[in-house]
Amino acid sequence: MNNFDKLEVKNQQALKEVDIKPTEESVLAKLSIEPETIKSIKPRWKRTQYRAVINWLTKYNSQPDASNLEKVKGYLEAFHHLCVVEDWERANKMLSIRLDTPTHEELYNQLDTWGYYRELIELYNRILGKLNPNWDTIFFMA
Repeated sequence: MNNFDKLEVKNQQALKEVDIKPTEESVLAKLSIEPETIKSIKPRWKRTQYRAVINWLTKYNSQPDASNLEKVKGYLEAFHHLCVVEDWERANKMLSIRLDTPTHEELYNQLDTWGYYRELIELYNRILGKLNPNWDTIFFMA
C-alpha cells in the first residue's frame, strides 16, 4: 500500500467518525421544545412522549463506525414520538433538520441520498395527510 492509499483510508475513517448531526440545542430550538417546560404538559402520557423526544435528541449517541441510518436514529425516534402525540408541525420540522453533511441536506432528502427508501416510505406514511397539501405533494413526489 503506497502513501496515497494510506491517506485515502485515513480520510475515509475520519469521515465515518464525523458527527453529522447539528447540536442538540439547535435542534430543540428549531422544534421550540424547552426541556424545562416539559413538566407542565398534561396529560402524563403526552409528557412522557415529549421527554422521549428530548432524550433521543440529547442522549443518544451512535458508535463512530455506525451506519448513516444508525447515526440519525435519534432523529427518527424523536419523529415517531412527535407523531404519537400528533404534533405534526414539529414532526415535519424534525424531517427538515439540516444535517452537517457536505451537502447540508434536510434529513428526509439525506435519507433518500443514502438510499434508505423503505425508511422514507414509513416516515412519509406517518405524516402524509397531516400537514398542508404542499407538503403532501413534496412527500408524494419524493
